[in-house]
Amino acid sequence: MELNFAGILKSEGIKEYFDITDNLIDSAVVFGGENLNIVSPITVKGSAINYEGKINVDLTINAKVERTCSRCLESFTEEVQIDSNYIFVKEAKDDKEDYYICKGDKVDITDLVLGDIAARLTMKPLCKVNCKGLCPVCGKNKNSINCQCKSEEVDPRMQALSKLLDRK
Repeated sequence: MELNFAGILKSEGIKEYFDITDNLIDSAVVFGGENLNIVSPITVKGSAINYEGKINVDLTINAKVERTCSRCLESFTEEVQIDSNYIFVKEAKDDKEDYYICKGDKVDITDLVLGDIAARLTMKPLCKVNCKGLCPVCGKNKNSINCQCKSEEVDPRMQALSKLLDRK
């Protein structure tokens, strides 16, 4: 994904709009040790404006990422929509503002977009909010099968209290 600033670098105050669709399907993004697969084209819409020697870029990013549910281990698709803002400059400045240096008229924003996607994903992916997960006894997916397993595990901290129930 590449942005071309040649048109807006000519004079200050010029604003350009862009709409990019990049087919990075099956591109692997690593997030928290998890390999994520992008399963739809990534769309990036936004604008870039030149002011005071800076290029302010506003992005709206849309993508679908294949994830694995942390409770039931089933695959599902998570849709991501992100609004981001970046500032590009031609040369380094000493101010405290975050910016990226662009050399030439074109900037590759692929890594920025993939980083934004990874940063906006949920830390604990769930296929649905009320996912029941796996049965701790038989290992079956409780979302699709109602197993009759009985889980009689007692928290070791409550073990002494369970003796009170045995006195019948």
